[in-house]
Amino acid sequence: MWNDASPVANREGFWNGERGCSESSPITLKPTSIWILQKGYQPMTSQYKRFHNLVGPVLLAALTVATGSAGTVFAVDQVTKRSDRVTFRGEITAMTIESVTITLSNGQTQVIPVSDIYSVRFDMEPSLLAQAQSNEHSGALDVALEKLQTMQKEYRGDDKRVLADVKFLIARTMVKQALADPARVPDAIAAIHKFREENRTNFRYFEALLLESSLATGEDAQTLLKEVQAAPAKGYQLQAGVQLGQLLLAGNDAAGAFVAFQQVIEQSTGDPASSTAHFDGLLGKAKCQQKQGQIDDAIATLDDVINKASESESRTLAQAWVLKGDCFRAKSLPKDALMAYLHVDVLYPSEPALHAEALFHLVSLWAPAGHQDRSDEAMARLSTRYPNSPWAKQAGTIPQAAVN
Repeated sequence: MWNDASPVANREGFWNGERGCSESSPITLKPTSIWILQKGYQPMTSQYKRFHNLVGPVLLAALTVATGSAGTVFAVDQVTKRSDRVTFRGEITAMTIESVTITLSNGQTQVIPVSDIYSVRFDMEPSLLAQAQSNEHSGALDVALEKLQTMQKEYRGDDKRVLADVKFLIARTMVKQALADPARVPDAIAAIHKFREENRTNFRYFEALLLESSLATGEDAQTLLKEVQAAPAKGYQLQAGVQLGQLLLAGNDAAGAFVAFQQVIEQSTGDPASSTAHFDGLLGKAKCQQKQGQIDDAIATLDDVINKASESESRTLAQAWVLKGDCFRAKSLPKDALMAYLHVDVLYPSEPALHAEALFHLVSLWAPAGHQDRSDEAMARLSTRYPNSPWAKQAGTIPQAAVN
């Protein structure tokens, strides 16, 4: 029986820490890539599948009876933490720019820092909103955006929290699309900027700042990040430090970037609410080590991320495997590089920008490994799924008979 703070099956399909795949979010493994799965990535057992098949319909029926229809699923507010995916159920009693407070049925309160919020669901919100968020997290961004825009037009409720969150989720989805498609950047910046200007006290405000800064360049990006660094939310302060380090790295200041990333790592160690910034700091450190020729050190740092990050942190893990593939290419180890990029293709296609990058490298690595057909397949998927990505445009110039 669920209590008010039960860990729930996350959207990647993992139950109680077991790394498996639920039938609601299957991972289709190609015969050529199933062998990359290492110990710990075991499919859900038949016992769990039977449990899932038996209990799922029963739960849905119970929820339908309790709410009167299948149109609205959640009868209480819910807040899920990013750090451990624990979900609290009750009544949200306060939402500030720093935290969200939820009162549980036993009268206890939980205060969750905004940087540690994975998702928020409101009492009696339309089920379409939950579906859209699930689509967003799984990488089906076009589907998510369509549902969110539909809800924005058709929602007739009077909960202003829902209306504001829909606007934010639309903007966030557009930003994610723009990261893989530069042609979408102007519209995405306009959407997230508008949300930020209209919701300066919303609990999503600092996340919106970071999202806008991820698409901005030069002084515009630095101005946004400096505002986040002055925020009262430590996790986001550190995340801004990561992105400032990335700007230094982009300007070929690897030494300065290394110092910035190391500061984030040290200040976030042991703080669950800053776990995202901690792992991003490690990823930045690995990039610096790679640029400075310390390839083995970079691989060791990336292995640390891969071993310690939660499997639900798909963006973090996808980036770690892409960077590990880059390191193996720098060491002239094409087969190891192929394996690294293949992890992203098989396990993390829900991260569009990183998936496009991985496919780009697979195009050139499959052919010299004796599999021109798989190189052609990777090229076809890159061109079809991410036609406007810079990686798709570069892929057309790759000599497929040579390792990139």
